[in-house]
Amino acid sequence: MEVNKTVLVPHSAEDMFDLIEAAEHYPAFMPGCRAALILERDDSVVAARLTLRQAGISIELETRNPKRRPTWMEVKLTRGPFRHFHGEWRLTPLNAQACRIDFTLAYELHGVAGRIAAPVFARIAENMVDAFVSRAERVLPVGGSAIKAPVAAAVPQAVAESAASVGEPATPMRAGFAVPPSTSSSSPTHPIGASMIDSTLLQTLRASKLAAELTDEECRMLAEAMDLRRLKDGEVLVNEGQADEHFYLIIKGVLGVVKGAGTPERVTLNTLSAGDFAGELSWLDGAKRYASLVALSETDVLGLERVKLEGLLTRDPMLVYRVMRAIIRAVHQIQYRLSMQQTELSNYIYKQHGKY
Repeated sequence: MEVNKTVLVPHSAEDMFDLIEAAEHYPAFMPGCRAALILERDDSVVAARLTLRQAGISIELETRNPKRRPTWMEVKLTRGPFRHFHGEWRLTPLNAQACRIDFTLAYELHGVAGRIAAPVFARIAENMVDAFVSRAERVLPVGGSAIKAPVAAAVPQAVAESAASVGEPATPMRAGFAVPPSTSSSSPTHPIGASMIDSTLLQTLRASKLAAELTDEECRMLAEAMDLRRLKDGEVLVNEGQADEHFYLIIKGVLGVVKGAGTPERVTLNTLSAGDFAGELSWLDGAKRYASLVALSETDVLGLERVKLEGLLTRDPMLVYRVMRAIIRAVHQIQYRLSMQQTELSNYIYKQHGKY
């Protein structure tokens, strides 16, 4: 199996390299990563042990990775259930505040256990680059220097390793907040109200970029206007072509932006993980959804209906203004990345004299 990903990001190569190299923080944001332990680190190499768990299947592997900060890191397996495993990160500075990331990974699992684990590892590998991009959006300002992740942002190593040893998944952490384990999904949509205020979900909202400018009281008011939706793997949150009055904040799991869901022509256009927004553009202009939003794992989202946010205008207009600022910042980041990608494509076409 092979993975080849290229992405342009509005962050320096130094900042992105540090995110990629810091394996001890992977459980905080990497879907499927339940524990991480640094075995060795110096200026030329980093070695780590990772425990991956998804859909009840666990994989443990160790790597010892040569590196040249901030442009290159090789991924070399030293222990794990693979017949072949080799990867490489290359970061190309575009300017002081942007870089291109190229990631390649070739691997082959062996044995019966390997064949069972192959689909799980393939999903983790395919989403790896997207997880780093989402992480950067949460902890790195556009055009600025790195904001170091707080200690609370990482799953405590002892807790994660202990959970792995007894076969239980550690409580997943995303963007510095804890998400409670999913309960029965027989009633998938729950008004938050008082139950939200009495749970760690309020802390989840408080730590998200949606509430970055809100006071504690404003965060509480916003929480009361939101709904919690728990999705099973493969469940559709919003169908393509559907008009939906909700904006979504992902608090656990992974959502796929899928064109042609349920058809042979299905294409996953993007993946969104914990801390990301979903459907903000359609929510702003009321347009029908260009693509479906589909859960790619067990996923929890907070939904905000437009009419409920508008209902807060008379109570606290500054709350609404600050929420809209947070959403517009996210839209600006999307526009920034698209502009960079357009420039890169134009440069490529120019260098190739219009030949593809």
